[in-house]
Amino acid sequence: MAARKNGLNAEIRSLYQGPLDEFTPARNALASRLRKEKRADDASEVKSLPKPTPSAWAVNLLFARDPEKMKELLAAGQRARTAQREAVSGKGVESLRESIRSARSLSDELRWDAAQILSDQERAPSRTVVERIAANLQALAFSPAAAEEAERGWLDRDLDPPGFEVLAGLQLAGAPVVNLEARRKKREEKKVEEKKKEPPAPKKPIQETRREEEARRKQEAAEQARQEREAERIRRRVAVAEEKLESARAEADSLREDLDQAESEAADARRKAEQAEQAAARIRERYERAAERLARAQEALREARESGPA
Repeated sequence: MAARKNGLNAEIRSLYQGPLDEFTPARNALASRLRKEKRADDASEVKSLPKPTPSAWAVNLLFARDPEKMKELLAAGQRARTAQREAVSGKGVESLRESIRSARSLSDELRWDAAQILSDQERAPSRTVVERIAANLQALAFSPAAAEEAERGWLDRDLDPPGFEVLAGLQLAGAPVVNLEARRKKREEKKVEEKKKEPPAPKKPIQETRREEEARRKQEAAEQARQEREAERIRRRVAVAEEKLESARAEADSLREDLDQAESEAADARRKAEQAEQAAARIRERYERAAERLARAQEALREARESGPA
């Protein structure tokens, strides 16, 4: 979406952080004012703004009433995504874990704050609504796709939960990194320590030592193959999920176009019906006047005939 003027940004943000029951009339009033100010494009954009769901609206109130804690949540999510790239290579894993813990802790606090706000507004939230609030907060923190909503500070809809690729990446990056070389060295060091404590044993035949080395290599290869299969499985699931998401978005866009067209046609039909009613009223008025003139003419003719010679 193209960047808006700061003034319009502020007005739209205020609209989405205002009373939910008054959203539609407030939106229409803003669009009408913009149209009178000869700002047709801004008016059209405002007129098309959708009314937020209760869960999205609750997050908007968090942006308005607790901006510092929301900033902390977004910052923790950003740190987690930054640390994720380092953690994949085995660096900064603890930093990643701490960022994830911080973001999730703040998300839990904020969702209950939002639930309390809804209760105070006599909109006691259901469990489903609370879960949607939590999903919105996690998306703002962890999902790059929610960057625009995070920056502007309001939602016009519920966000898609963080994608499987994001969550899987965070989980995999937050897990201990398997370092096969380090494991091998550790095993060898342990063997050396054990040998120091034991009486010298007869040397193993070269053939037996080679068998152990080959077994170790096979074990490491199997572990590597397992990790590659797991990564491929994740990639496939991500691809399927992205395809479904794209299909759903395309369908929604198509239906939105059909809705806009239908509403435009309905408005046009209403306008034509009003014009037809006005035209009919004018014709009816003219007909009634003509009928009165006809009646008077008929009466005059009757009187003239009656007053003539017998």
